[in-house]
Amino acid sequence: MLYASPIIKTPKWLYTKHLQTIVPNLYRKVEGVVYNRERIETWDDDFLDLDWSKIGSKKLIVISHGFEGSSQRVYAKGLVKILNANGFDVCVWNFRGCSGEDNRQFFGYHSGKTEDLNFVLEHIQEQNQYEEYHLIGISMGGNLTLKFLGEEKWNTVHKIESAVAVSVPTHYETSFPHLCSGWNKIYERRFTKQVKEKVLLKQKRFPNEMNYKHIAEAKNLWEFTARCTVPMHGFKDIHDYNVKVQASSFIKKIKTNTLLINTDNDPLLTKECYPIQFAKKSKNFHLEIPIGGGHVGFCEDIKAEHNWLEKRLANYFSKGA
Repeated sequence: MLYASPIIKTPKWLYTKHLQTIVPNLYRKVEGVVYNRERIETWDDDFLDLDWSKIGSKKLIVISHGFEGSSQRVYAKGLVKILNANGFDVCVWNFRGCSGEDNRQFFGYHSGKTEDLNFVLEHIQEQNQYEEYHLIGISMGGNLTLKFLGEEKWNTVHKIESAVAVSVPTHYETSFPHLCSGWNKIYERRFTKQVKEKVLLKQKRFPNEMNYKHIAEAKNLWEFTARCTVPMHGFKDIHDYNVKVQASSFIKKIKTNTLLINTDNDPLLTKECYPIQFAKKSKNFHLEIPIGGGHVGFCEDIKAEHNWLEKRLANYFSKGA
């Protein structure tokens, strides 16, 4: 289903898509969110850190953060706060190496590493504490969530009642090159600096695993992915990586009630990231394209307690999706 496009009333001073993206994520504050951390040991001698905010509900929402993000990002805390207030327990799981501590293994996470999300859900579902399970994925976490739902190989999917993916570059074949061009280099350079620093930490513990000098010389995230992520995780090349991890390769197989929210002016997305024709025909997959808001911005008032997205999702889940 293709939803009507709501208008996000962004402040006049946030007059470009880049301002609507950068300012809310850097300068917005969310107070009062306190997590309880749970560390779970993985099947491959590593760990994942789960940050919980519980109110004693029988309904749980599991959030997957964005690229180089964590449970501490303002978009995660804002969602946790409003979802708790609307009757949901919330778990924000941190990707490997994103919880403030380097993970044990040489390899980390990537955009299609759905076995980690499945492992988190298996762990939670085995506790049998909840009657409802829902998912939220932000940006890269949204891509991961959509891919997970469409892979048709995880038993944990059958207990997921609904999911929302937000600001998702679903088509890596076009969105990845787009990230490395034009004004988007302001985001890409920051990402590249962060991932380079992380992988070079591995050099002390795993000195012979990779050509670290070659990785350090990568000029952008595309080259870093080709030189590090691709061989680290066993892909043939970067084209193989893009095709195998992008959510667009799996969306048509999604059976869970799922909503994708991509704003019309998201600077990181290409036209291929808006599966309009498929949404029009699908009963399970829904697409909403708000007017304005940038990439994970959704700001109406920088000083307001909650932004447009948080209010939208609280309403969405409270009404039974």
